[in-house]
Amino acid sequence: MTAEAALRTAIACRDEGETRVYTWSTTAPALHTRYRLEWRFRAQYDTKGESR
Repeated sequence: MTAEAALRTAIACRDEGETRVYTWSTTAPALHTRYRLEWRFRAQYDTKGESR
């Protein structure tokens, strides 16, 4: 029931101390619309599993 499409409004980002907060909203969603956001993290790990 979800489709791959760009969001009509941009995702907002702000920093609160050491925390980064992302928010998104829409003012007129279509009836029965579902939204799913997927996150991909770019951290690289060495062979021992430690973050660089």
